[in-house]
Amino acid sequence: MLNSRHINLITLLMLVTFGVLPSSSADEVIVDIEGQQRVLIGEILIEAQNGGIYFVESSGKIWLFQADQIRSKSRLENPTPVLTKKQIGIKLLEELPSDFRIYETQHYVIAYQTSLTYAKWVASLYESRLYRAFESFWVRKKKVALDDPKFPLVAIIFDSRSNYQAYMDRELGPGQQMVAYYNIQNNRVTMFDLTSEYARDKGELSERRIEQILGSPGAVSMVATMIHEATHQLIFNRGIQSRFSDSPLWLHEGLAMYFEAPNLKSKRGWQRPGLVFDERLLLFRQRLANRQPQTIENLVSSNQFFEDPNQSLGAYAESWALVHFLVNRRSKEFTAYMKFMGKKKPLVEDSSDQRLSEFKQFFGESIEELENDFLKYISRLRYSQQ
Repeated sequence: MLNSRHINLITLLMLVTFGVLPSSSADEVIVDIEGQQRVLIGEILIEAQNGGIYFVESSGKIWLFQADQIRSKSRLENPTPVLTKKQIGIKLLEELPSDFRIYETQHYVIAYQTSLTYAKWVASLYESRLYRAFESFWVRKKKVALDDPKFPLVAIIFDSRSNYQAYMDRELGPGQQMVAYYNIQNNRVTMFDLTSEYARDKGELSERRIEQILGSPGAVSMVATMIHEATHQLIFNRGIQSRFSDSPLWLHEGLAMYFEAPNLKSKRGWQRPGLVFDERLLLFRQRLANRQPQTIENLVSSNQFFEDPNQSLGAYAESWALVHFLVNRRSKEFTAYMKFMGKKKPLVEDSSDQRLSEFKQFFGESIEELENDFLKYISRLRYSQQ
């Protein structure tokens, strides 16, 4: 999921009036970060009237620097030098504990504290399965052109839940409970070895044993979360959405959930996007008796359902169901809507009325009619494990 701290940062960014700078050269900035002076190479995308800047580092990390943090800034002659996978790996090893190692694939840099076998298993799940499935869905099925990732895709794997939790607490703040997460600011997916409890007394597990453990009924929901978070990463790195654009949460989360659904018949616990996720469908149907008539309208126009602890679970189930319906029953309109949403500029805030108006522009003025079709569609879905 997109963490609430990330959403709050987006909101903060939108409170300032910015001017977009022309982008043809790299920028060097000297800034104060947590009391230390650092030299960063990247690109100043947007500059605030109060002197603050929206800066994308050559590693892909996004920074918002206030004017009093900036010691100097200068324009370089050459374009922004995007870091290579090797350079990204070096930076990760400088940042992470000393027992981390690096494993590279065509598109991913995997920093791992666990066994190489487990790191390769995750890399294969992301590179060979998810990356290809994502491309096939958008390019072949939806005829949506994808960008090549500008930056190497980073995944970090801790050796235990406790080490992972300590890192997550530092990065996102205490109190988070997730088995993996995507950080929209530094563009990384972070997780821990889901087999670590099994390997504690038995040494390094084989790939076959890893697949047995993670393909079991008790683990597939955790594998689904790994897919969910990596899908967020692909959405923002392949041109489907722009980081820090004001796209609605129901769409972000609904898309990630559309891809995450597990498959117990697959040895990896996941096979392809679009399967029915039984947990989401069950929760949606359990809430039907108390479902309000204007649920879709409210979900589309505002993020408030996700922000309300009493309604957030329902918001996820509703978003999964709505995206599943639109992909399968309003395919042409959905594709056009996604192309439109992908062109939204960063740091431009949309009102609730605008969000709803844009949705109606593609799916029709009558939300009531669409909702009736939607509920009929969901009522006919069958659980995947039956």
